[in-house]
Amino acid sequence: MKKDKEQTTNLSKPIKFGLYTLLFFSVLLSFCRIIDSFGWFHFSYGHYHFPVNQKIPFFRQGEREFSEINEFGFRIGTLKTDVTCSYLLLGDSQTFGSGIFKKDTFPEILNRETNCHWINVSIPGFTLENEFSMYEKVSPSFPLKDVYLFVYGNDIYETGDTPDYLHFVNHQKWYFHVFAFFFPESSRLYLKGTYFESIQKRMEEELKRVSQLPYLAPDTKTKQEEEIDFLPLKTLFQISPTYLSNSLDTKTFAKKDFERWKRVFLRLKHKIEKDDKRLRVVYIPLEVEFDKTRYEVYQNIGFKMNPKWLEFDSELVLDLIQLTKENEIPLIDLRKWMRYRTDLLQKGDIHLNEVATRLIADILKKER
Repeated sequence: MKKDKEQTTNLSKPIKFGLYTLLFFSVLLSFCRIIDSFGWFHFSYGHYHFPVNQKIPFFRQGEREFSEINEFGFRIGTLKTDVTCSYLLLGDSQTFGSGIFKKDTFPEILNRETNCHWINVSIPGFTLENEFSMYEKVSPSFPLKDVYLFVYGNDIYETGDTPDYLHFVNHQKWYFHVFAFFFPESSRLYLKGTYFESIQKRMEEELKRVSQLPYLAPDTKTKQEEEIDFLPLKTLFQISPTYLSNSLDTKTFAKKDFERWKRVFLRLKHKIEKDDKRLRVVYIPLEVEFDKTRYEVYQNIGFKMNPKWLEFDSELVLDLIQLTKENEIPLIDLRKWMRYRTDLLQKGDIHLNEVATRLIADILKKER
């Protein structure tokens, strides 16, 4: 009997140790997650930019155009003096004007046709975090009246864990993953910043490579006869088949990413108002929200589609309307003018063409 008691006691010691260890770990994890939820670790969102003080090439259907980049790393637009108002434009490739000449972008049209200075600091691929970081960097150097934030339909997707970002995270050291387990949001902020630094390096290397290539002017006749195969969209489907749902379904698939985006948005709003400026929001819809032919292209490729996106309102739009209304922020929803038009996109591409930028410039002139 005495031996049985000793065995029971010996067995209970490791069990107790295990229970105490589990309890300690649970308390530690809860404590760390509470700290994480309050955002006690402050990391800059960060952004990447074009190589500063250089002239770099941009392309329109193979036609090359060189543009000057300033000390902040964004493309220099029309420099205006003696103006009555100045606006800062925050956005991504749609606002930058990817795939068209600079003179045909809507900020440059507005610079020519209004007595205001429209400062376009947008860079292709930018997320809301990047736009916030760019605003903090450049706003002290420009006297501004209003800040225009251009929200493109895939911004929620880009704020989330994209395949490229996940690939970057998976190649981090083991201790980053341990820290991320205890402080998921704080570590995510830190890793996002280092991720954007890696994009900066890749961008500079790629631009250097492209700048050194011999230039061959495109055969415009052959270009016009090329069959459109939508290869970029097919590649996107292979990489991220839930791309559209993760962009537009903010109450289901994209709920967590929208909450992240919303927190950054409200921080940006607070910063802009603290700087005694006013925020305006312009919504640029995804092509599946206004172009029926592109909706069918996505559908045929295999993306999961929702007829509400094209015919009514996506969850993203409804959330954006509610968010701006609650915070008394003017919202210009471009779907009102773009819906059911099939002439606003570049051939085989997601980017807006010159017809669309002309339309947007006219809208902004009336709505400002």
